[in-house]
Amino acid sequence: MKLIPWSQPDLKIEDRNLLVKSFDSTWISGGHYIQKFEKEFSKFVGVKAALSVNNGTSAINLVYQTLKLKPGDEIIIPGFGYLAAANLAIQCNLKPIFVDVDINTYCIDVSKIEKKITNKTKLIVIINTYGNVCDLKEIIKIGKKYSIPILEDSAESLGSTYFKKQSGTFGDFGTYSFQATKTITTGEGGMVITKNNNKYLKKMSLIRSHGVDKKRYYHILPGNNFRLTNLQAAIGYSQLKRIKKIKLIRKNIFNIYYDTLKENKDISFQFFNQNIDPLVWTFAIRLNGKKNVNRDKIIKKMLDNKIETRNGFYSPNYLKIFKKFWSKNLVNSDSLSKYIICLPFYNNLKKKEILYISKKLLKIIS
Repeated sequence: MKLIPWSQPDLKIEDRNLLVKSFDSTWISGGHYIQKFEKEFSKFVGVKAALSVNNGTSAINLVYQTLKLKPGDEIIIPGFGYLAAANLAIQCNLKPIFVDVDINTYCIDVSKIEKKITNKTKLIVIINTYGNVCDLKEIIKIGKKYSIPILEDSAESLGSTYFKKQSGTFGDFGTYSFQATKTITTGEGGMVITKNNNKYLKKMSLIRSHGVDKKRYYHILPGNNFRLTNLQAAIGYSQLKRIKKIKLIRKNIFNIYYDTLKENKDISFQFFNQNIDPLVWTFAIRLNGKKNVNRDKIIKKMLDNKIETRNGFYSPNYLKIFKKFWSKNLVNSDSLSKYIICLPFYNNLKKKEILYISKKLLKIIS
């Protein structure tokens, strides 16, 4: 039996055809597919404009630079989730202030945010982990109360909705990723949106491209090269056209897993509030804390059965680069880091493979 990978990009012939068209045009860096992708993306999420970038971390970087965050400024960040925003904060000499997450949703615990706000707090970052969406209505209220902007990291939740509105569009900024394992992919790539186009969009566009405006080689502010290529944009433009179909496929995969595993008392599942319609990024299970349970041994045994799984994200308390910011108050984040296993989850995963994965998992944890 071949290895069942944890993830696999869903690349279709139509993606290849547009890639070849971009290649044949000789416009392989800049080009019209970039504008097409940005336009279709903004239309899909329901905003006026979107800026493509070379990866999701660059999208976050654009926000930091646009807000003119200074060394010593504090950023509130959840203790569980992919820590791109926290990693970048350290590089920029900013101070990540970690807030624990809800043990069931894996998203930031809204009730604990205000306690962490000081006069140095300049940004609240929330992460829509695994395709879930945070309690954004309450988070937005907190942001407005203290005049602190909200960055919604939606790298894993493109296509998920909250009260029928697309994730990433609630905060002052929304960022997305098109890395190879993401819901749609350009290999590497990302997108950033903002509510305040007049104030921020032009500046982000300039920073994205060396700070150069319309006059060639004329820099009007310090910038970077965060541009997406025309080749990548052609693939993204093609994939975005079928995102509604992708959502249905992933719902079906999720339901097969859930129906097969739901009776087992040794595992639990990520909880999605009734106001959320998720486009699930991965199928995460949480081991329910048998004293002798060893998540990493289970992952190894699954691999012995030709099934690739992944552990959950690490709490900052387990990472030495965040030692200065370790906290005793990340109880749920620490627990999720120990007990989450992410099962194979991708568009082309077959029902018989899901049933095989589930059968082997149940046998191993029994």
